Amino acid sequence: MRYGKVFLASGLLRRAIIILAIFLAMSGFSLHFIFTNDNISNVVYLGFSTLAIMLLVLLLEIFLFIKNNLIIPIANTKMFIDKLARKEIIDPVSNFDFYHINKNIYDLFTSWVCSQNSLKYYMEYYSLLFDRSEIKILFIDAKDGSIMDASRCAVEFYGYSKGELLTMSIFDIRVNDGAKTNYHKHKLASGEIKFVEVISTPVSLYFNDSYFMIILDASKAQEKIESLNSEIGMIEHNPAIVIKFIYDESWMSTQLSSNANLLIPNDVKQIDIKTLCHSDDITPLSLELERKIKLENSIYDMKKELDRAYRFRLNSGEYGWFRLFVSSMKNKDNKTEVTMFLVDSTEQEILKEILSSKLKRYESRILSSNLLGFEYFAQSGIFKFSIDFVEFLGYKNSIDMGVSSIEDIYKIVYRDDIDILIDELDRYIDGSSRLIECDIRLIKKDGSRIYVRIKAKALDTLNDSDEIIGTATDISDHHNFVVQNAISKAIMLSSINGILICDATGNILDVNESFTKITGYSKKEVIGKKPQILHSGKHDNVFYAKMWSDIKHFGSWSGRIYNKNRSGEIYQEHLVITAIKDEHEIIQRYVAQFYKIME
Repeated sequence: MRYGKVFLASGLLRRAIIILAIFLAMSGFSLHFIFTNDNISNVVYLGFSTLAIMLLVLLLEIFLFIKNNLIIPIANTKMFIDKLARKEIIDPVSNFDFYHINKNIYDLFTSWVCSQNSLKYYMEYYSLLFDRSEIKILFIDAKDGSIMDASRCAVEFYGYSKGELLTMSIFDIRVNDGAKTNYHKHKLASGEIKFVEVISTPVSLYFNDSYFMIILDASKAQEKIESLNSEIGMIEHNPAIVIKFIYDESWMSTQLSSNANLLIPNDVKQIDIKTLCHSDDITPLSLELERKIKLENSIYDMKKELDRAYRFRLNSGEYGWFRLFVSSMKNKDNKTEVTMFLVDSTEQEILKEILSSKLKRYESRILSSNLLGFEYFAQSGIFKFSIDFVEFLGYKNSIDMGVSSIEDIYKIVYRDDIDILIDELDRYIDGSSRLIECDIRLIKKDGSRIYVRIKAKALDTLNDSDEIIGTATDISDHHNFVVQNAISKAIMLSSINGILICDATGNILDVNESFTKITGYSKKEVIGKKPQILHSGKHDNVFYAKMWSDIKHFGSWSGRIYNKNRSGEIYQEHLVITAIKDEHEIIQRYVAQFYKIME
């Protein structure tokens, strides 16, 4: 701005000097004219002319000054702003003071664009957090506890509509009954009371203090804590052994329950718990305890039971299996004190080992048979398939097959049969049926379809385990037989020709209704007999020998023949006899078709 003022001043000074020079020149010319001319009117006219010229020059200078220093820069600034509005990013161009004005406009525009993008990203992140995430979030006004906003998951959890929830306060859903618990109690729209863990973070929005609350469902954790507290209250009448010890390099016991003599002699008051643990179990137990202590009372680990059973030495010298429940806290010396509950599970571990052995034998039987094994986990919807199952469908491995859950089952089950399988699973899970059994078509990798029979059942019961073990048996041959048999029956029923089926020895197995109408014999009268009952006597043995020779060598015979019906009437018919052979070219059946020739 300072440089613009200097430049403006220098321009005005230059114009003033030029006007003064013109004035002095015109004044000198006027004086000369006065002294050399006695005409007063000419002198006056010359003076006015000089003054008018000076005024015109001055007006012209002012116009040019305004045009060059105001109008053109303002027009440039407008054009600059228009280009910015069209998102054309250009450098500010102008002169004098307008350069700085345009520079400020440019900086303001870029700041606005950045703020707009930041707002857009913020809104997307906000939408992702509130509308799409599975986190239950409440925004609470710190002044009166009113609910300012709620995430989709929080709305679903509490059961109110979002509009209803935003008219409430945190005190409307919080229940204060004076009961001592580690968690808060919140009331849902249905009236159900839920234990929740609340993680609050204070925030300031537009000079208004509020709280950002994450709500975690702690009902199951509270149930386990209450169950554990109940066990502690009944410790004298409970077989669980309670041991307290300092979690340090050595796990020195600080307190023992009265039934701890199962592990520790009565005269021993302090003992390193590690010395009681089986040598193979010390390392995994140490690692699991360390993880439990670090995650104690956090949202990542709410259960008190350790993941596996451990072996401890009994007073008898033998080792027993125990399930462990642990909790930890800091004592007055700021050391970590662990409370461990040991529940004897020796019998369960023995049964588990027996069950595992039975399962291995069961798997071996499946692998050694023609059954194709699979597992289905009802809660998660996960499928696992045996190697034979995968290879039977023509895939290299499970990844190649690409079926890991119920949502992918369409890849291997024919589309018209998917509902059959899903309905059968649903009926079993609902308890409507005791066994999963259905016939469906599977799709091989090459696109071909095969019929299989699915049979499955839970490993124990769906209350104790959601694992369902099943097998698939290839029944394509049986299905094809059923279909072919159905087709044969349809042909037998619908054909206007008489049809006669014999076994390999020539005994009649079946006839159709047209046979009965033409010959007069009922099905009961001819089943088990030879076709010779129809012979008319008009053909000699050479004729029949030639007929059977053609059938055996060429597979069929056709021609006209005379036969006799049940009433003794001789009639002429056109007869075709076909031999049905198996894969070894051995004749299994004879099929004869004929129709009566009307003379």
